[in-house]
Amino acid sequence: MSSQEIWDDAVAHGDDKKLSSQGQTPWASLNARLLVDYRDNPSSPFDRVSTQPARYTIKDKPKSQAAVNLSNKDLVSDALSPDLDATESIQSLVPVKTTKYAYEERDLHPFVVRLVRTHFGGAYCKTIFHEVSSKKDFAEWLHPDLVGFWFPFDNYSKELLALSGGGLSIAKFYSFELKRELNFGNLRKSFFQAVSNSSWAHEGYLVAANVDESEEHQAELSRLSGSFGIGVINLNLDDPQAAGQVLFPARTKESIDWDGANKLAKVNPDFRKFLTDVRIDISHALPHPTEFDPLPTLDELATLWAGWNKKATS
Repeated sequence: MSSQEIWDDAVAHGDDKKLSSQGQTPWASLNARLLVDYRDNPSSPFDRVSTQPARYTIKDKPKSQAAVNLSNKDLVSDALSPDLDATESIQSLVPVKTTKYAYEERDLHPFVVRLVRTHFGGAYCKTIFHEVSSKKDFAEWLHPDLVGFWFPFDNYSKELLALSGGGLSIAKFYSFELKRELNFGNLRKSFFQAVSNSSWAHEGYLVAANVDESEEHQAELSRLSGSFGIGVINLNLDDPQAAGQVLFPARTKESIDWDGANKLAKVNPDFRKFLTDVRIDISHALPHPTEFDPLPTLDELATLWAGWNKKATS
């Protein structure tokens, strides 16, 4: 687990209340402590299994019991019972996988559709279902979660569209990668996933419903966005009217990467149909909203959020 995941698990179990730390980024402090113990303590019970992000595991669990107890003696209020078997006592130290959110990433699509329609000049979105692709072995980071397009339908005549190469030179295409949360634990993987699957579009965005607001995390987001041109959006689930906030705007490319778009179209029928629908709508200078993800009402979004809250507290 990363330090962020360890901290989230501790919060879920109320273990954070046992600490006196009042720091704004306790997971960062935890990461530093883990690194020093792993690096400098020969009897450290922890082993690092990856570096970006840094993830740790417990070594040989029974043999590490004494060291774990020692390193936690000032943090754990109730010591492990000495009459327990070492293998049994270690269970309290093994993180239990919990469901932090009552919704999945795909459940967030209606919120993104609403945000894009209202904040991106009336752009239309379509969900891309990864599971229907014909080839999955090399396409893990090829699929965006949502794609979108914008076109000034009310401002151009068919005659002018004919002179502009069918209108495609006027249209703008978007790509969106969704996450339930965004923090140091999943930042780099999520960000470069967005970089990979949005390379074809004019603008690519990484969208999350829960973005770490710490100064360090925001600074890293700003750096990555500035370096690679990916925008970052923080969804606002509890206030559908506000929809969300574009934390960092995407850098707009001058043209579509048609080779990248063709690669995605070859493996995914949803994306092929999206391109077909866009072509038809632009050629007729008339959008057909039924061919894209429906625009949810504010009441529908509020109902979704209320249902998730009820599920999370039940």
